[in-house]
Amino acid sequence: MTPYPADPEWARGPMRLVLTTYPSRERALAAVLGALSRHLAACGNVVPIDSRYWWKGELVTESEALVLFKTVPKRVGALFRFLADDHPYSVPEVVELDVPRVAPGYLRYLTETLDRASLPPRRTPRLTRSGGPRVRGVRPPRRTRGPHRRRSRRTGTTP
Repeated sequence: MTPYPADPEWARGPMRLVLTTYPSRERALAAVLGALSRHLAACGNVVPIDSRYWWKGELVTESEALVLFKTVPKRVGALFRFLADDHPYSVPEVVELDVPRVAPGYLRYLTETLDRASLPPRRTPRLTRSGGPRVRGVRPPRRTRGPHRRRSRRTGTTP
């Protein structure tokens, strides 16, 4: 849950990206390590950037480190609180982005790392007598007592 009263209506994806900037690479790496050790994010990427922004009426140019945290929706609120408490800026930029589509393998990695309780149980396929997996909608063959006897239509006798 985010620190807002409710998640935005449009936020329906299984993954969230949380972005923030730090004044140095070292400070950003320390924040990533802190978030990972608390299991607030499964991954954190640190990217060097050149920023230009208005601050107190002046145009400022700085070299910063952008951090992209990958997390699940139920960890976003705790991650926001951690970043607010740990951040060196007086007004830190902390932004949440909803990710509507995620590759199944990466989503499994995220949920295994951060939210084991929400994983669907792994199902083992039921096997048929022949040893293969049972397919929905396909009936197994019925037992027969012997070969079917055909009757001749013309004479009505069995051959």
